Amino acid sequence: MKVDEVRQTESPAYAVLQGQGSQTRRILLVEDEPLMRHLSTKMLTDAGYDVEAAEDGAVAWDALQVKSFDLLITDNSMPKVTGIELIEKVRAAGMALPVIMATGVLPKDALARQPWLQPVATLIKPYTLVEFLGTVKTVLCGAFPVIMFQLCLPLAISAQEVKQAPDGAVRPNAVTLSVRGKCDYSEDGVTFTKFERGHIFEQGAIIRTGDDARTDLFLRRTGTTIRLQAGTEMSLEKMTVTMKDGLPVVHTLLDLRAGRIFTVVRSAVDGSTLEIRNAAGRSVVEGSGVGRYIITADGTHVSAIGSVIPLKVIGENGITIIAAGQQFARKDGKPLPVSTSSYVEDLIQLDELQAITDGGAPEQPSPKP
Repeated sequence: MKVDEVRQTESPAYAVLQGQGSQTRRILLVEDEPLMRHLSTKMLTDAGYDVEAAEDGAVAWDALQVKSFDLLITDNSMPKVTGIELIEKVRAAGMALPVIMATGVLPKDALARQPWLQPVATLIKPYTLVEFLGTVKTVLCGAFPVIMFQLCLPLAISAQEVKQAPDGAVRPNAVTLSVRGKCDYSEDGVTFTKFERGHIFEQGAIIRTGDDARTDLFLRRTGTTIRLQAGTEMSLEKMTVTMKDGLPVVHTLLDLRAGRIFTVVRSAVDGSTLEIRNAAGRSVVEGSGVGRYIITADGTHVSAIGSVIPLKVIGENGITIIAAGQQFARKDGKPLPVSTSSYVEDLIQLDELQAITDGGAPEQPSPKP
């Protein structure tokens, strides 16, 4: 079956809902009910969006293989491929694509079992025109920062890739989600080259940001997003994955040589590890759940409020566990009390506010076959 394609039309009545002068955004709408699909498509095209409509999740998935979109709006209860199954495919492919689920019944049980599939927004039928277009505008205008919707990207690896790998394992890589200012990289530690959004880094790459620059990276097979702030240098020293009980176990080691990083970890498999080496030793994140951390090269560590996975610092003073809302300083090797969490909140909010200014959702990298 073909995807129904509807071209953009102009309608002053809806222009304010999209925002005048904004770049035309491409939306993939997935709805199996013909009348609802037609009405929703018309509302979006009248509002100035470029829309493609698919009658089920299977058709939508075919469209995602050949075209890029800024937003996916999907129903859940559909034949062939459900909405939740479609989101799972999108996340497993490493597509940095925000999703709105517009459905009569939210699949709460499925989302509870697989929280990384949570859409950035939901609409429960019946909803109004204002609610529908307002939600679309909110997501596309970047009210959900890039850093935040990357939490939805899972620790995932396809069975096909595993079969193709000669040693039964697949090497992870890092996809560049956004670049602000002068950022460059080196593969040999000598020659540095400028990189842009969409660039893919392999194990061993050294990445630098200028004095007024920053970049966001997504470690595609680990479910981790890392923001390198201005004046940062970091090496992707180790990025490996093995299979355990049919699930990928990923081990990542980053050498933070200068500056500061803000990392968001979404780990779904126990046994996977993220290590960041700096002046204080090694900061280790191990376990399943969500963690948000700020780590500096000189040894300061901050664990964000709401982090499920504690940060473990292994240094000259032994092992220190940093719980959510705490800060660790290399000077005395002890965590500061949770009462200092206002400082933590300020740092985290700064990164999230900066993410909004990056222009909303980044262009998604093309999925590998």
